[in-house]
Amino acid sequence: MYGQLIEQAEKYLKSLYEKDNIATQLRRRLAELLAAGEANADAACRVLLLSRRTLQRRLKAEKTSFQKVLREVRAELAINYLSDARLKALEVAMLLGYSNISSFTTAFKSWYDMPPAAYRQKFLAIRH
Repeated sequence: MYGQLIEQAEKYLKSLYEKDNIATQLRRRLAELLAAGEANADAACRVLLLSRRTLQRRLKAEKTSFQKVLREVRAELAINYLSDARLKALEVAMLLGYSNISSFTTAFKSWYDMPPAAYRQKFLAIRH
C-alpha cells in the first residue's frame, strides 16, 4: 500500500510540474506561431498535440476560448512591438497575423481605446 501511495504522489507532483493550464500553454505556443505566421487553431492543436475538440473542451473548462487567448496574446505583443521604433506599423500588423493595417488598427483601438500611432507617439514621448 505504501508503494502505491508513493507512486500516486509522484504522478500528482509530476503533473503539477509538467503542465501549466492549457490557456497558459496556448499563450506560449501562440506567440511562437504568430512569429511563424501560423496563428490558427489547427496549428495550435498540432503543437499542443491535442485534437481541436479537446482543446475547445479544456479551454472551456478554464472559462476561455481560442479566440480570446489569441486576442490577449496579440494585444500584449502589439504593445511590445510598438515600443520598438524600428518596426513600422504594417510590420507590427504582419507580425501579429493581420493581413492589413486597417484590421490591426481596428483591433488595437478595441483593446486600448486609441490607434496604434497614438499609442506609439505617447510611448515614445515618455521615453525621450
